[in-house]
Amino acid sequence: LLKLDDIDQTRAVLKSTENKLNSEYTTASAQSSSMEESLKRHLDLPALTTAEILAAANKRRTLLKLPVILELTKDTDLCEGFAAVGSQEQGKQTKESALADIGVVLNTVAAGSESAATAIATLVDNINRVEADASLLPLIKRHSFLQAGLDLVSDPSCPLCDAEWDIDALRGHLAEKLARSRAAREVRDNLIAAGRVLSAEVIRLRDLLTPITKLPETGKDAAAVLGQWSGDLQGFWNQLQSVEGMISAKDRLATGWAGASQVVVDAVGEVKEKVYARPDRSAESEATGFLVVAQERLNNLRMACRNTQDKRASALLGRSAYKAYCDVSEAALVALYEEVEEEFGAYYRAINQDDEGEFKAKFEPAEGKLRLLVDFHKKGMFPPGAYHSEGHQDGMGVCLYLALMRWVLGKHFTIAVLDDVVMSVDSQHRKQFCKLLKTNFPDTQFIITTHDQVWAKQLRTEGLVSAKASVAFDKWTVETGPILSEVADVWEQIGKDLAKNEVPSAAARLRRHLEYVAAELADSLGAKVKFRADGGYDMGELLSAVIGRQGELLKLAAKVAKSWDDSEQMARVSELQSARNTILTAKKDEEWVINKAIHYNEWADLSKNDFQPVVTAFKELLQQFRCDKPKCGVWLYLTPRFDPADLRCSCGAFRLNLQEKTTTTAPAFKYAQNVPA
Repeated sequence: LLKLDDIDQTRAVLKSTENKLNSEYTTASAQSSSMEESLKRHLDLPALTTAEILAAANKRRTLLKLPVILELTKDTDLCEGFAAVGSQEQGKQTKESALADIGVVLNTVAAGSESAATAIATLVDNINRVEADASLLPLIKRHSFLQAGLDLVSDPSCPLCDAEWDIDALRGHLAEKLARSRAAREVRDNLIAAGRVLSAEVIRLRDLLTPITKLPETGKDAAAVLGQWSGDLQGFWNQLQSVEGMISAKDRLATGWAGASQVVVDAVGEVKEKVYARPDRSAESEATGFLVVAQERLNNLRMACRNTQDKRASALLGRSAYKAYCDVSEAALVALYEEVEEEFGAYYRAINQDDEGEFKAKFEPAEGKLRLLVDFHKKGMFPPGAYHSEGHQDGMGVCLYLALMRWVLGKHFTIAVLDDVVMSVDSQHRKQFCKLLKTNFPDTQFIITTHDQVWAKQLRTEGLVSAKASVAFDKWTVETGPILSEVADVWEQIGKDLAKNEVPSAAARLRRHLEYVAAELADSLGAKVKFRADGGYDMGELLSAVIGRQGELLKLAAKVAKSWDDSEQMARVSELQSARNTILTAKKDEEWVINKAIHYNEWADLSKNDFQPVVTAFKELLQQFRCDKPKCGVWLYLTPRFDPADLRCSCGAFRLNLQEKTTTTAPAFKYAQNVPA
């Protein structure tokens, strides 16, 4: 209803975007560091400062009789002042710079760096943990699933497969898995952090190969070997971007992450020997080559820095977008839940007032999801599945739906379809649910479908659905679809049976109706019936108890009216008693039907004319127990249920006060005089 899946999907997309932008920023930072190291090696400087760069450049410019550069800006050209390099010889990297680059490559292959060694140790340690426990890796992905499963454990059956467990053992099993899942996530975080460090080293090594491949001493064969090695390093870098890839690269981590074969080492060594054997050039040529390479590497560093700044800005935007979305959506959901909490709780209390009249609920957002905690008889706040039955959970679902619909649509909540929504809700709570819909949603049209005949009758007897608004599917086929028939009033149906002289059908229909109504009235009026452990109360004893209870309530209403000197209620009670006596006396000949020993199958020998008075007698009798307003028409009931103050209908047209006026008399006493202190 709230499209929380869409919210979570958007959140996940923004999180993926943030991670991708962070990864790009990390890569750009590594490339920038690599370019900085390259320029420092060429200039033979421990650190890149403006003064040191200008000093190294101006030393060569002075040799070439070029003006000294006084300021280093973003556009400064270290080669400014002499003609563009016209030959490969003039732009050749100096011997010292080339040997420095080659030396770093060979040192990296042989020994690596301290940061790489630390990262490899972390990677190998955590990979060993994963390999030692094959369940760790899958548990990373199932952490949230296990948490949800633990919350749902409310009985000895597994919430997923329904297998029977000892409930404490099941909870312990899931808790153990959850703890191991947390450990697996820790392993994952360690792997990713170490993988980023080693990824930066791989980028650095690949960048070191670029100037070597440009050396004139690097022949075609050596260039091919170095190109293949560079591609291999790129593949290794790709492996370091995922946990599965890191695990698959374990052997390489143990044997040498650089992946330099003897062929590679020999090729680099051959290039080194050729550079070392390079004949010395004139001071002017060396200075020219130095400045050309310095400018090239300075340009590379400038571009790398600009790219890093761009990637950093993008990463910050990605982080801000994700945080803003999470903050705003969470704030909106929190505000929504706070508004809906009370209404949801009020609806649920309304349909469960007999056993959870003090129910309360707490909604919390959790990464685009709704976390619902409910009170269980003041024992604490728990997920609904922890202690509440299936019927109570169904009731919560419908109440939450109604509360959210009212919040989302407001006055536009004019139609709703409820498809068998109370299948697990017991009969008494269904009646309260009818009252909830009728009282709180008078302007909403509900289309309610059900397979439950009792629930369908309750909808009509509570006045929520009229007989004319009820439709039954008599049968259904693929060819014809559903065949519909209007659910007529029971008396109309009985009349149709009698019109066709089908007395047994009419008798059966009347019997079923009386059984249902007698039980409803016994419950709503608090009739006194002898207890049966099996609950198999007969229609006769229920209806007799209801009629007796009606007489008691009318007598009580008359007494109450007299105590309040309420002439209007006294007149109404008198009218009701008179009508009651008339109906019971005039139809005395039909009272044998009430006998619990008489069943409808013994009416089969009656004719239409014999049975019609029976129908009329019961129809008039039952009419005394319901509101005669067509728009109401519900059965009368007591309120409050266990300490009745009124006998009434839903619309209030019928109401008898049952609270007798109490009189208080001031206690007599004498004022004592001259009593010693």
